[in-house]
Amino acid sequence: MDSEYLLLISIVAGICTALGAVLLFIKRSWSSRSLAMFLGLASGVMIGVVVFDLIPSFLFFPGFEKGLIGLLIGFFLLRFISNFLFSNSLRGKSLASLGYLIMLGIAVHDLPEGMAIALGNEIKTRTGMVIALGIGIHNIPEGMAIAAPLIMGGISRIRILKQTLLVGLVTPLGTILGMFMVAVLPGILPFLLGLASGIMLYLVIYELWPQAILRGKKSRWFGFWLGIFIILIATFL
Repeated sequence: MDSEYLLLISIVAGICTALGAVLLFIKRSWSSRSLAMFLGLASGVMIGVVVFDLIPSFLFFPGFEKGLIGLLIGFFLLRFISNFLFSNSLRGKSLASLGYLIMLGIAVHDLPEGMAIALGNEIKTRTGMVIALGIGIHNIPEGMAIAAPLIMGGISRIRILKQTLLVGLVTPLGTILGMFMVAVLPGILPFLLGLASGIMLYLVIYELWPQAILRGKKSRWFGFWLGIFIILIATFL
């Protein structure tokens, strides 16, 4: 798809972070079953993209070993970033401080997520779109996770909305970076596809799925298989 349209869907995916905060403003309590379904859906979409699109694509490139190396680096890089940001105990921190710490962690994650949208688009337009869909769904509960402690910490809703919108802009920034890297270094594409795969696998295994488990055993599986089904239908279409 055109770079302008790709950037637009990346912006929409990023804005979903602010949407999560707005939903929390409107309805403070969401059922665990609903949140588990959303988290499961995002997990299914991301796993489907990795298994049916990203990994098969870099395996058919010459020098597919670069893709495998990228997958490992993407996975462990995001794990390192998460451990570094959240290594200190949160005990004793104010609710507002906790909210800003969560905001920082999510902003760091959003940069490689935006890159994944650009790299998926290099395979086919549909892949970039479904990655954006998965990231957008994923960003809604992230926005809620940012807003909840900030609201309880006394931060105004207008300020929270502005800050989550700024966090959401990191996703299209990552997309621009991904498009630039592919244009300047086309030979690095298998590595970058592997990098995107590792990032998305980490997000599912260590963030989305554990949070879904805490909220609903049955509804998380419903969301997960629905996400897989969406990707399979899109693949055959």
